[in-house]
Amino acid sequence: MDTFKIKKNDKNPALSTTLQYNDGTAVDLNNGSVWFIMANRDYTPYYSGAAVITGSDTGNVEYRWDGANDTGSVGTFWGEFEVQWNDAGSKMTLPSDHSLKIQVYEDYN
Repeated sequence: MDTFKIKKNDKNPALSTTLQYNDGTAVDLNNGSVWFIMANRDYTPYYSGAAVITGSDTGNVEYRWDGANDTGSVGTFWGEFEVQWNDAGSKMTLPSDHSLKIQVYEDYN
């Protein structure tokens, strides 16, 4: 599993990914919304915010950091995306087989 790395209070780069089913096909995000959820090392929720769908048919999303509430603390965090469809009232958490590892490093100025 790759680790997404960012400095404390930074807003870039965005966390970009393609949401896929276990068989590798893209999740259809039409009529849906996506939330990014971030947790501490003990899986206690730390922050959540809306993700931007950059490709409804291709499952492409990105989370754009706000630089304070989400990257405001140094440490190792875990992340996931939650898709909610408007028409079906259902949800799915991705990736379904692991969590994304996020490392926030100290910024010295």
